[in-house]
Amino acid sequence: MSNLISASVQRRVVGSATRKSVLLYMADKAADDGSGIWTSKANIARDLELGIRAVQYAIRELVAAGLLIEIGQRDCKHGYTVEYGILADAVSALPSTRDAPPERRETTPQRAVDKCGRPPAPNAPHAPDAGVTPARGAPLPLHHVHPNHPKNLTTTPPAQDATVDNSDPEALCLAVAGPGLCPASRAAIIETAEVIEGWLREGIDLEADILPVIRARTPTIRISPIRTWGYFTDAVRAAHRQRLRQPARPQGAEKAGAETSPQLRFYADWVNADRYLPPSAITNAIAQALLAAGLTTTERLAQRGVPVPTVKEQP
Repeated sequence: MSNLISASVQRRVVGSATRKSVLLYMADKAADDGSGIWTSKANIARDLELGIRAVQYAIRELVAAGLLIEIGQRDCKHGYTVEYGILADAVSALPSTRDAPPERRETTPQRAVDKCGRPPAPNAPHAPDAGVTPARGAPLPLHHVHPNHPKNLTTTPPAQDATVDNSDPEALCLAVAGPGLCPASRAAIIETAEVIEGWLREGIDLEADILPVIRARTPTIRISPIRTWGYFTDAVRAAHRQRLRQPARPQGAEKAGAETSPQLRFYADWVNADRYLPPSAITNAIAQALLAAGLTTTERLAQRGVPVPTVKEQP
């Protein structure tokens, strides 16, 4: 189960309720990189209370849209089932469900207080013009009382040109953190600076391991604030281990103007990682494309059990 993939799918416009429910179901079964989905279509149909044809059509449309990719086949008691992978970059490129349509972006004047004499929260759904009057003595809505609710976060992000002490690891971590580390979180998290010192003593690299993880884990506002650097410990250690296992890129990998598709990068990450790789997952054409783009080496392909393609010499 990947909370990262599921959260990304939840806030994206997929195009239909059926495709959205199927993609959410598959995201719940995926790893953090989107791979490892081999639940049968019959089980998806039963769990979602959909027809098997509806699930088949939805998966076919998701593959055609470039959101899903067929990885290979896995044996099961009825023969085999197709293994799929979700392309996280393609999902992130979809429109957000939180963007208001253009016709609803017009601003309307609001009164200073509601009908009970209380000031409404910014853009609150229970603003006075909404016509909702809470009962006397009723508890305030969540956005009135929670300091970290998205509707109450009106602080502007720090300026990009703000000076940062490059000699202080915690200052660098705070500088790369996004809106997920709100002012309340920043005030509490600085009390746990010893966690960062522990990472550095373990040999974890600040630039290569720690900062990318903090940046990737705090892109959006959170309902529950982060109050300790220990929240990132497991992800930081995993990134460090993954980087050490990653083989050195061959010469020519940084070719000028070279472009790789999301599908090709997905296969490259899979080949260069240590997780299970079915023998039929990497075809001869994919292997040739990976080698031509400089994303892997013939030695790595041989280690993973992938037949190394032979390149015919031009006459």
